[in-house]
Amino acid sequence: MSSIKQFTSENPGLVFVLLYFAFQVFFLTSISNGAGVDDAEQLAYVGALQWGYGGSQPPLYTWINSVAGDVLGISMFTVFLVKFGMLASLFVSVYCGARLLGMSKAVATAGMVGVFLLPQIAWESQRTLTHSVGATTGCAWAFLAFAWHMKSRSWLSAALLGLGIAAGLLGKFNAGFFLIGMILAGFSIPSYRAVLLSSKSILTLLVFLAAVGPTALWALSHMDNLLARSHKFQLNEGGQFLISRLHGEWKLFLNGILFSGVALVFFAIAWWRSRAQQVTPKTGWTDGETLVSRIIMFALVCVFIGVLISGAAEVKDRWLQPVLFLSPLYLSIVLGRYIASDLPLKRFALVGALCGLAVIPILAFNILHARDGGVPSIGQLDYAKLFAVTRADGNYLSVVSDGPQLPGNLRLYDGSVTPVHWEMPNAAARIRFPALFVWFGEGPNPVVEKLMQNAGITNPSTAIKTVTLTYKYYPDQSRVVSYVIVPAR
Repeated sequence: MSSIKQFTSENPGLVFVLLYFAFQVFFLTSISNGAGVDDAEQLAYVGALQWGYGGSQPPLYTWINSVAGDVLGISMFTVFLVKFGMLASLFVSVYCGARLLGMSKAVATAGMVGVFLLPQIAWESQRTLTHSVGATTGCAWAFLAFAWHMKSRSWLSAALLGLGIAAGLLGKFNAGFFLIGMILAGFSIPSYRAVLLSSKSILTLLVFLAAVGPTALWALSHMDNLLARSHKFQLNEGGQFLISRLHGEWKLFLNGILFSGVALVFFAIAWWRSRAQQVTPKTGWTDGETLVSRIIMFALVCVFIGVLISGAAEVKDRWLQPVLFLSPLYLSIVLGRYIASDLPLKRFALVGALCGLAVIPILAFNILHARDGGVPSIGQLDYAKLFAVTRADGNYLSVVSDGPQLPGNLRLYDGSVTPVHWEMPNAAARIRFPALFVWFGEGPNPVVEKLMQNAGITNPSTAIKTVTLTYKYYPDQSRVVSYVIVPAR
């Protein structure tokens, strides 16, 4: 107990973060009815360890969910444990990486807790995102591994650096901007360049290639799945070569400011309130401090060049998560260097903690009562009724739909069924009969009919049944779900 008390008194920020995310796991599990779109997609893949999946997304987050589901069972508890466990490791990696780079506890703590000042992480990542969480967490692991390798310079740290870089890229492809920026930043600092040019980097490269190689080969052989969602980038939108690029760069600038806007506001307030304590540092920036600033700079330059080359007219703020998650740490570095007292850092961390705490009741209300596009959250539908009604009509080994929402949520009630949806590679070949074909709306669904045809069902049943599902907290509103059970063949 004395050791715990000492750790808590010396690392209050770490303890807060760990307790915060542990609470979220149990609290949200207790109030949730079913999975939303992104989490339902993960539920649909649990138990299927593959080198790649559909929907243009790398496999890291799905791998972790799949392993957790096999060990702990398919449940909302497992879904939340994976998400909030990864978010906790993201925060801790920022802190530990900063400490390994030689920053004080005050700076490292403010940089860690300050991540709660980034709405895309503090709010969106807790509310709905999955692969973006994997990408940002993977980048945080890579940052920690880089910091450790610069300090340890051992064969083990070299191998873990390669694994960390691979984790970022396997989290989501836009993590590549951060990873390239980190390597370039390392090469720009003489002491780190010497480590990166040492013979141990051969092991880093080999581990990286071994980790990403199978998924890269899978992606090359499944280009249709890899590019399934490329339309969201609006590449060369409308055939306007110059206009699309200018629009993309403008969105990069605008969303970059908005992404860190809350952190920048509270940084400015802390700076202004401490103007009487501002000092001129006697020494220049340390290598660790320079590294953080250059990572952000080089990563943003990489995004700028990427938009310029690709012609992407759309750059969403959530895509900048892996690029700018270190911005609170950079702002904390500036406060620590130019203000004599630690008070601004403590205020910065306190505001971050308060923002994190404010998310808890707001997120709970959002899950229970928020409306999206005029209708309640899709996670609040009565999936238990759907399962009971369809099971009463017959047994089935597969649940097939045009999207992951229904198959994923039905797995919460029977983890043995095989979920199949349109974006899955070789979807028709996965179907086991008897199979439940299910979709939202009345009447035939062309995507589901196509899946039936691909599975060799030449005469699909016309006896389509329907069930009306109400929302848990809006019983006066409902959605119609159609289904048909195709018997064993």
